[in-house]
Amino acid sequence: MSNARHTRSQRILQRAGRRWYIHGLMPYVLVALLLGISAWLSRHFLLLPQWILAVAFVPVVLATALDRYWRPSQRELCTKLDARYPALQDSCHLLIAGHSNPGPVMRVQQQRVAKALQQLQENGSLQTFRPDWRRRPLLYATGAAIILLLVPVAIQLSGKTATTAIDRHAQPTRPVQAQPSVFRDIATYIQPPDYTGIAPYPGALAIEATENSRVTWNITLEAPADGLHMLAAEESFAFTPRDPAPSRRWQLTRTLSASDFYQLAISPDAAIGKGGTQMLLPELHNIEITPDRPPAFVFEYPQDNVTIVTRQPDAESPLLTVSVTVEDDFQVVETDLLVTLASGSGENVRFRDERIRLEAESTEGKKRRYRFSIPVHRYQIEPGDELYWHLEARDNRAPKVNIQKSQHFILRWPQEEIFGLSDSEGMAIKILPEYFRSQRQLIIDTEALLADRENISQQEFRKRSESLAYEQNLLRMRYGRFLGEEDSAMEHGGETHATDHHGESEEHHDKDTHEQASEHSGHGNHHGDDGNEGEKVQQFGDASGVIAAAGHAHDSSEHATLFDPETKELLRSALNAMWSAWRDLSVVEPRASLPHQHTALRHIKQVQQASRIYLQRVGFETPALDESRRLSGEHDQTAPPQVDSAREDAEREQLLALFKRVQQGEALDPQATSGLRQLQVLRGDDTLQMSLAKHLRRYRQQPGCRECRQQLSAFLYALLPAPAAHPTLPLDRRASGTYSNWLQESAAEARQ
Repeated sequence: MSNARHTRSQRILQRAGRRWYIHGLMPYVLVALLLGISAWLSRHFLLLPQWILAVAFVPVVLATALDRYWRPSQRELCTKLDARYPALQDSCHLLIAGHSNPGPVMRVQQQRVAKALQQLQENGSLQTFRPDWRRRPLLYATGAAIILLLVPVAIQLSGKTATTAIDRHAQPTRPVQAQPSVFRDIATYIQPPDYTGIAPYPGALAIEATENSRVTWNITLEAPADGLHMLAAEESFAFTPRDPAPSRRWQLTRTLSASDFYQLAISPDAAIGKGGTQMLLPELHNIEITPDRPPAFVFEYPQDNVTIVTRQPDAESPLLTVSVTVEDDFQVVETDLLVTLASGSGENVRFRDERIRLEAESTEGKKRRYRFSIPVHRYQIEPGDELYWHLEARDNRAPKVNIQKSQHFILRWPQEEIFGLSDSEGMAIKILPEYFRSQRQLIIDTEALLADRENISQQEFRKRSESLAYEQNLLRMRYGRFLGEEDSAMEHGGETHATDHHGESEEHHDKDTHEQASEHSGHGNHHGDDGNEGEKVQQFGDASGVIAAAGHAHDSSEHATLFDPETKELLRSALNAMWSAWRDLSVVEPRASLPHQHTALRHIKQVQQASRIYLQRVGFETPALDESRRLSGEHDQTAPPQVDSAREDAEREQLLALFKRVQQGEALDPQATSGLRQLQVLRGDDTLQMSLAKHLRRYRQQPGCRECRQQLSAFLYALLPAPAAHPTLPLDRRASGTYSNWLQESAAEARQ
């Protein structure tokens, strides 16, 4: 087959495929168009929501995407051509075959098929090649769309029918309804307060104005009337006629300070023939008042409320710089800095207050930026004093200005740390709580010191060993108190001195031992050698002489009666091991002290175990009851306890009663709704109170209005508080009977 004939056959197949696609998609397009027109008509005449159209289109779009019959592939298209036209001899697929070198038989068949396809194109037979529109996806999609469109329409029609029936039988309270051609001209003139700087501007019946604005209503009626009134939420206002009554032109001026709503009521001229009845216009017009808010503060620095001062105040360099922006609705008039200095301590605390006027660094519209430093140099600051400061801004509101205070900040000067003198040659150290290392911790630190010996210097090694020796000595004296030993200031001095001069530690140890022996002997001859002691010559600095002359020795281990003799012996062995460990650590021999430390730890654990006692928990044992006296009392005058399971919830009951009356369509008198504003849920919320007043007014004026009743019911239901839990009585498993009957039956059984 030549290339020209092959190209011509390909074009014929492409045109046939496009015709199939167009005619296959056309039914979906027509269905979607009809659905769109139906949805638009329903929304225009029946006021259906906009989502109806989108819902109706969903099944059509799904069917179009899932139906592959109208968009076949090229091979499927050839199969459909072979089935429709026998002249193609089921060989249309040879025209799209990708054989580069076909055989003689295939080439002859291709020529025949191409010629037959050409004849079908020329005689117009291919014009009827189109898909059947009666397909299942299309039918299913059409049916689903129609159902989705008819259901809301039916619901809307039934609702309108019910509403019409209710309105037909309802009797309005007002005999005359509003008419659209009542007003000829309406003009409102809003004049904001002078301090706002806002020019007067015209408005509509719905008012939006600033607080304390002066609003003037100028209304021109179509027909003369005897009166025109404004019915607000709480009170009524009468318009002033601009011409002799009956007049067409009316005027009213009010100063509005809070949000409100109103209705207009016209008293027609009696000569018109309406019998002097009042015509109430049903529209409710809102009055939205924007209050003048107080100034607001935005602090850029400082960010923290408490600032700790660590340096002395200096007049040249500011201690604390403050950067703040004050913004108001209209204008910030002035800003003051209020400072309070608290000095002293305890009950002798003095306060000094001062107010400082601030000057703005820059002004941008309604904002003022302040940058200043706290004037600390004015005061005599001492450690422990605190300075409290905050800002106070005023705006230009009239007649009463808005005053707003900022958050409070604190400048604190901490107390100076108290220092004391240690026993080491008058060195000043901080007074800290008493702290002792345990024997186990000393062992761990000693092993760590030995492990670090190769990595530290000899001086550091000696320093750490001497520190461990000092801690070991403190621990020994702590446990020594349990044996009656006392560590006086002199003993502390000797021990501390020995710690600082470890080269003489052995000598001091012998000296302390000698002094202790002398004190023991002195204690034994305390009463017998007073005269001889007075004759001895005391050397300056002789601790034993001072103790013997002015004190009574209490460091005898035999006088300690806290433990039994076996436990005392264990504790004495632990103290001896601690002495040995202290000696080795003092001469920088930590390895030799480890065995003594382990021995001390083992003895201490044994002492702890020996000092434990066991106390058996003994509860209160009541005397046995005399069973012969059980249930033998008189129950004639005994009344069972009364439990009131009904708790009063006045607010909920009031709202529920009002809700039920609204559901039943009953008329609401002013007495039934007089206390609603005092409910907890409405108290202090002007928006909710205004909404409730609007719903109540609509319901009273149009009792047959189904929508008004539904809106008021929904509003009251939303105001209902959650029910509280109520107490309940225990259930009686028997079918009948009470708790008092059970008591009487039990008493009768006991008597038998």
